[in-house]
Amino acid sequence: MTPAARYNEAHRLWFMQQYPQTFKDGHYCPPKMPNVTKSNGLTTFIINYITWIGCRATRINTMGRLIETPVRQASGISLMTKKYMKSSTRKGSADISSTIRGRSVMFEIKTGKDRPSEYQLAEQARERRAGGVYEFIRTPEDFFMIIDSLMYG
Repeated sequence: MTPAARYNEAHRLWFMQQYPQTFKDGHYCPPKMPNVTKSNGLTTFIINYITWIGCRATRINTMGRLIETPVRQASGISLMTKKYMKSSTRKGSADISSTIRGRSVMFEIKTGKDRPSEYQLAEQARERRAGGVYEFIRTPEDFFMIIDSLMYG
């Protein structure tokens, strides 16, 4: 089964369970397939799939955020400037935190020419020493290899 077919089937089964009467009445519509060649799309794909199969998954904001702050100029006028506020997560934290069959599983999304940083490799080693799983994912196929080994291996 292709990754897209598995994604759609997981959604169909989840929808059937969550909304049995709606499904029975024929009002089911398959989900929109995210663009898995981009980091955001692959992250959405993984979080949705894990959630639909009854496990827990959440996106971790490792980037920080942009905030606007007023800055008083010498003339007395206040102008709004944008300032980047660093994230409070530890460097190397994965993009996705999940629990699958009672086990901590972290997924770091890497697309294109993106490579793991030294902090991510150190965090991977730390998670594995603690008994968890920390994997780098480039494609839906990579993800399904990991999830299948955790669910059925």
